[in-house]
Amino acid sequence: MIITLVLLILVMKTGCVHEKVECDDNNACTLDNCDCSIGCTYTDVICIDDSECTTNSCDSSYGCSTSTVSCDDYDACTFDDCNPNSGCIHTQIDCNDNNECTVDKCSPDSGCYYELFECKYKDACNPVTCDSYSGCIYSVVDCDDYNECTEDSCNPDSTDYSPCEYTDVICDDYNACTDDSCCPSSGCIFTDISNQCISPDKCHEAYCDKSSGCVINDTSDRCNYDDMCYEYSCDENIGCISLLIECDDYNACTDDTCDSYSGCIYTPKEDSNTDKCLIFHCDRDTGIYYTNVDCNDNNACTTDKCDSYIGCVNTPINCDDENECTIDDCDQNSGCQYTKVECDDYNACTSDYCCTENGCQYEEISCDDYNECTEDDCNTDSGCSHTPIICDDKDACTTEYCSPEVGCVYNSVKCCDLNECTGDYCDSNSGCWYKDIECNDNNLCTQDFCDPYTGCQYVTNECLCDDLNECTTDSCDPYTGCINNQISCDDMDDSTYDSCVPASGCIHTPVGQGY
Repeated sequence: MIITLVLLILVMKTGCVHEKVECDDNNACTLDNCDCSIGCTYTDVICIDDSECTTNSCDSSYGCSTSTVSCDDYDACTFDDCNPNSGCIHTQIDCNDNNECTVDKCSPDSGCYYELFECKYKDACNPVTCDSYSGCIYSVVDCDDYNECTEDSCNPDSTDYSPCEYTDVICDDYNACTDDSCCPSSGCIFTDISNQCISPDKCHEAYCDKSSGCVINDTSDRCNYDDMCYEYSCDENIGCISLLIECDDYNACTDDTCDSYSGCIYTPKEDSNTDKCLIFHCDRDTGIYYTNVDCNDNNACTTDKCDSYIGCVNTPINCDDENECTIDDCDQNSGCQYTKVECDDYNACTSDYCCTENGCQYEEISCDDYNECTEDDCNTDSGCSHTPIICDDKDACTTEYCSPEVGCVYNSVKCCDLNECTGDYCDSNSGCWYKDIECNDNNLCTQDFCDPYTGCQYVTNECLCDDLNECTTDSCDPYTGCINNQISCDDMDDSTYDSCVPASGCIHTPVGQGY
């Protein structure tokens, strides 16, 4: 009552009194304010921390709180992580143990595990092992016993310690005129015993037949080979003759070559010039020639010239407005014209753009295809081109091909004709050629001939100097040849008449009987 009275007295002395309303609802999850019109307002707090790796909640006592999201997918084959922007990430783990002899696997329960890789068995001739770096390695059993008198082979189905099998070589050439034997170092030996069978010339061969004796056969057909670049014939004194075919088509615009399988080839010559200011031409009589490109654009407001790399260049006269991104043109009536630059130089070999300070920029593109077998070039109209290079070294003694890594590769031609009676040579212009060897031991008491398989043979023929005359003694001197000396039939008996008959030799006839 006293307090009320005091307040009444104070009001009467000071006027109206306004007290501030307390809007705190003691809830940390609301924002508390006071509106002059409606009084206290309570707005729910929104708990956001912008992370996909947490969950947000609000407690009325202490406000917003966060808890970590569990990204465990219970898979031992993944690495579990969380990205604040995208949330849980499950990355497959790498189970590679860098061992080519294991199969790498992963179990969702236990993680990586490794099983021994079993190399596929091929056969007994190709044993297999496993290398941790290279994997399965197959080797080949070497069955060579270095004995030319056995045939060496490998039995892929063998169960023995060694799968190698050796069979004696049968050195029977089914020729009754040879003595057949075998030498472990060189193999079969067929010794010719038909010494009297001699060929009359280089285009015939002589051999011994068990039934009919010496046989002479025409062998000129052996001079026919499959090389279309040669004409073949047989000369009685020389033997096989091969003449190189001339492939000249009398056209200066072609490269004339010869292919062993197809014969003459006439390849049109190509333009190897890279100067864009020259035009390629070819005349059948005189060959390749070039004429200058006409760069006149019939425009009095340009200076015309030609660049060896890009071709014609028509440069405008100076109507420069200090803006490199405008085309400054010249017109005799209206003067300079300024048009926005279109920086297309119509050159497929450049990348084009414009800069106000520097104007159009044309950056040359790279046409390198990293292939040593192509010539990389760029055509202003069509762009990059990769032309295969020609690896022809104009040498008939080599074969050539191209490797993308190193370029042209040249291998020597093997001219072996498997004939021990010829010398094998190669000429860089004409290719392989063969020259008969001379089998002369300068001994007139031997018969000299050549065997295609064994080479020169020098045979002593006991019948070489036999003149079939019993009235002579026959011998041979290596330097002079056959010697046939008359024998003496004198029996030192005056009661006989001594004479000699070529068919039977000396005859001693008693005097008075027929003389």
